[in-house]
Amino acid sequence: MRTSVTSIRGFLETVLNNKLDGAKQRQFLERAYAQTCNLSELIADMSLLTKIEEGGGLFDAGGVRIAEVVGKVFADTGDAMRENGITAEVEIPHDLMVQGNANLLYSVFRNLTDNVIRHAGAHVRILVRAEKERDGCVCFSFADTGSGVRDEDRLNRIFERFYRLNEGRTRETGGSGLGLAIVRNAIVLHGGTINVKNRDGGGLEFIFTLPAGKMK
Repeated sequence: MRTSVTSIRGFLETVLNNKLDGAKQRQFLERAYAQTCNLSELIADMSLLTKIEEGGGLFDAGGVRIAEVVGKVFADTGDAMRENGITAEVEIPHDLMVQGNANLLYSVFRNLTDNVIRHAGAHVRILVRAEKERDGCVCFSFADTGSGVRDEDRLNRIFERFYRLNEGRTRETGGSGLGLAIVRNAIVLHGGTINVKNRDGGGLEFIFTLPAGKMK
């Protein structure tokens, strides 16, 4: 937060204290606006993570048709995916239900998708698959064909708050550094588990479980 506030202040002071032409002034204002957006995202993610950690009583639960949630995520991120040449393949039965909070489940798939957009590279595929129910749970795989994380020590820290796999690339693409921490905590709140590994063909694969729900 300090970094964003310092950047915003610096950009605005430059505009206020210097005689800049219109193009230069706009450039600094756009930079300040971008940092404001980053700060807003950080505050929102911190608020959500705090609510999750405070317990499940703050979230209503019910049967959620998960294919609709994933469809909404890809619709909302469609522009960014197209800009990066990213495509998605989804193998989730339309009638598959899980028991949980729709907003949190949206956050799980949205943050996993944003992670691919920001870090996996261009012209990759996202592969989302659901397996049959076992022991009251549904197992999901969310994978990409991108660059992956070959350093296992770094991969093991991927769910930590504010942990950066690539600091330079994070500055370019934005993000609060809390997305995967939200993913893990939201899944744990639902009584599930999550693991991540490098795919043999390249990229990462997140494997997680969610409680099965009843048909509406």
